[in-house]
Amino acid sequence: MDLSLTEDQSMIQEMARKFAQSELAPVAERLDQEGDRTHFLHNLKRLAELGFMSLNINGQYGGTEAGSVVFSLSVAEIAKACASTAVTMSVTNMVAEVIQAVASEAQKNTYLPRLCSGEYPAGGFCLTETTAGSDPSGMKTTAVLDGGEWVLNGAKQFITSAEYAGVFVVWAVPDKNVPKGKGISCFLVENGTPGLTVSKAEKKWFFAE
Repeated sequence: MDLSLTEDQSMIQEMARKFAQSELAPVAERLDQEGDRTHFLHNLKRLAELGFMSLNINGQYGGTEAGSVVFSLSVAEIAKACASTAVTMSVTNMVAEVIQAVASEAQKNTYLPRLCSGEYPAGGFCLTETTAGSDPSGMKTTAVLDGGEWVLNGAKQFITSAEYAGVFVVWAVPDKNVPKGKGISCFLVENGTPGLTVSKAEKKWFFAE
């Protein structure tokens, strides 16, 4: 089995490496410690323009169609320079892939181009709760159909780049009477939707010996 990278894979990996070294590494500490929102958003937009926010998304929606190998290589190169940016890039790609996999065609045409182009700086993946971290079956967030709209009630936490996300994939339970862990569904919630509140970012601490 030949595991050598193709010419395209090597080219995209090198593009990610150069961007990371020239644009991210010099400001990574400031982004982490001071929360430089303007510079962070600028970097996310540039990553989208280079195709790194849509690596496994079909071209018809503005995606790169580069594949899983390139996704892994690209995230690794970005993470070497700035872990925060790499995590946001990874989660945004994941959100786009969820939408591509299970959303309606209308939803795909609405949200995927915005994630791919950087119109939405990031996507939010809302799964974790205080009672449902590593055990999603314990989630308490509910979804009730009210007329023609779903009404979600609950709270999520540890949502990567929530303050920058243009759309959230929110996991909830539409039927509280089903057995635990069954019937979990996902919903798309745009930032700015009435009732949606994004709390201030958590302060993360690290210790070095």
